[in-house]
Formats: sequence, structure tokens, C-alpha cells
Amino acid sequence: MSDPLPRSDLGEMLERWVAEGWLTAGQAERIRAGEAARAAGGGAGAASRVAEPVGGGAESGAPPGASAPAGAPAPEAVPAGAPDPAAVPRRASLIAEALGYVGGVLAVVAGFIAVSDLWPGITSGAQLAIAAAGTIALGAAGTLVRVGDSPALRRLRSVLWLLSTVCLAAFMGVLAGQIWDLSPVDTTLVATAVATPYAVLLWWRTRAPLQHLAMFAGAAAVVGTGIASVAPGLDAWLPGLGIWALSAAWGAAAHRGYLAPRNAGYLAAGIGLLTGAQMTMSVAAGHVLALVTVAGLFAAGVAVRRVWLLLLGALGVVVFVPQTAARYLPQSVAAPLAVFTVGLVLLGVALWLARARRTPRPR
Repeated sequence: MSDPLPRSDLGEMLERWVAEGWLTAGQAERIRAGEAARAAGGGAGAASRVAEPVGGGAESGAPPGASAPAGAPAPEAVPAGAPDPAAVPRRASLIAEALGYVGGVLAVVAGFIAVSDLWPGITSGAQLAIAAAGTIALGAAGTLVRVGDSPALRRLRSVLWLLSTVCLAAFMGVLAGQIWDLSPVDTTLVATAVATPYAVLLWWRTRAPLQHLAMFAGAAAVVGTGIASVAPGLDAWLPGLGIWALSAAWGAAAHRGYLAPRNAGYLAAGIGLLTGAQMTMSVAAGHVLALVTVAGLFAAGVAVRRVWLLLLGALGVVVFVPQTAARYLPQSVAAPLAVFTVGLVLLGVALWLARARRTPRPR
């Protein structure tokens, strides 16, 4: 039996292995605790039991084919030709996920497209029955999925619940438009006003990105159609302003951690800001709001280091700058010059971000 290493040498080695990616911080703490117990007289058994979970290279983060550092625990030997124990449930989860996607999509397509082709004179009652059956069946199927620690099954449940939300919105749309004979704006308002709380409940249970996006889409539709229903003579700029304000508040709430996951909140807020700004460009102030939105997306992308915010900002430049230039600089060389200048600025920001990401941060 070898003597235990001095604590100073052991701590230095563990810190180096953690820095090089051989071990995680938790594994290093378990090794340190095991060596301390061994030095106190607990014997080699306690140390080996503590250090045993860090043996696998997959958990420690070591690259494939690399040799372990001197003094690190050796990985457990796996018999040649034996299947990976974790591969079987992972493969089964992926198969179940794929089959669930196909089944759910086929159910929705059969309910809303194929049935209309095969049954041209379908009644409103039959449409309501199909939509209600889809809502209940897909929602129950998502509830019955035993997710556990499987990311694939978690994604499957999110897709099934998203399809269930779509079916509920379709049910209310048929009810409001064909039974209650409401206008298209009021029909959309009723359908989203019922489907959005359902999406909120599903998001509250899972905090899944798809449920987050469905919740935001429903809330934005409720705000936009609600404003259009109350003030129908103000064109699209006032509903667009309402969607823009909701998106800005949504992004702030996601940044502070109130709307998880944060990345989905950023994405939803960025899309909503661009959509709302585009709807306000029928008036002069909308062009200013659109350009301010683009600048804000770039600033937010740099601040929180999210590439998709920068991509949304670039999309806003492509959409907004030509419209503004064509309105205020018609038949002038200044319009393409403005677009060219903005492109150079975006290229400079991209190069700066790429250089900043390559520069390692000091410890």
C-alpha cells in the first residue's frame, strides 16, 4: 500500500487536473475527502469507494484516446464486444421520440388537412370533435410519457403538448368563427385567449422551451388582436406597438430569471420586437422604433453573448434599413450607401466578437 500524498501536493495535482479538464470540481472534492479519510486511518477501502465514480473518461471529460494523468484513478475495464449499458436506453428513447413525432404530426395533419380533402362537406360539429379529440389525446399522451432523465423523451413530451395546444386553438377558432360567427380578429382573440392559459400551465409544469415559445406566441396574439378589436380604425401600428412593448417586457423578465429558460425568453423577445417594429412602420415614428430595435438587439447580443440576438439584429437591418432608405432617400445614392455603411458596422462587430471569444479570460 502506497503512502498517502501530502495535502499540498495532492491539492496542487487536483487543481491542475480540474484546470486541464481531467476531473470536475465535485470529483476532485471526493478524491480529496477520500485521501483525508485514508490518512486518518479509514483504510484504502474508503478512498477507493470515494474515488470510484471518477474512473470513467466520459464523466471526467478526458478526450478519447488520451492517457490519464499520473496518479489519477484508472477507468473500469469493459469486456471487448460488450454493448454500452447506457446506449440501449438512449437508443430506445430516440426511437420512441421519433415515433412520437411521426404519430403526433400525422394525427394533426389527418385532422386538419386530409379530412378536409376526403370529406369536403365536413360539418362544424365534426371539426370540433376532431379538434377536441386531438387536444385531449395529445395532451394525455404527453402526460403519460415517463421522461425521467431522458432528453429525447422530454423533447417528445414538449412536442406532444405543443400539438395539443394547437388543437385547442383550432377548436376555439372553429367554435368562434363558424358557430358564434365572430369576425376574424375576434375569432383569433378568442382562440388565443383560451389556448394561452393552457400553454402557461404546461410551461409552469415543465419550463420547456417549446412551451415557453407557445406561451409567448399566445400572449402576443392576445395583445395584438385585443388592441385591434378595441381600436379597429388605427391600422396595424398600435397593435404592433403593443406587441413590441410586450416583447421588451418579456425579454427583461427572462433576463432576470422570471421566465425560464432564459435562452427561449431571449429568442421569443427578439422575434416579437422585430414583428412589432415591422407592424409600426406604416407611420414615421415606426421607422425610428425599428432602427432603435435593431441597435438594441445588437447591444443585447453583445451584452449577454447570444449569437441569435445578433442574427436577429442582422435580419432587422436587412428588413428595416432598405424600407427606411426607400422612404426618406428615394432615387438617391444615399440609400445603398446607408445599407453599405450598416453592413460594414455589422462586419466590424462580428470580427470584434470573434476576436474576443478567442482571447482566453484570465483566471
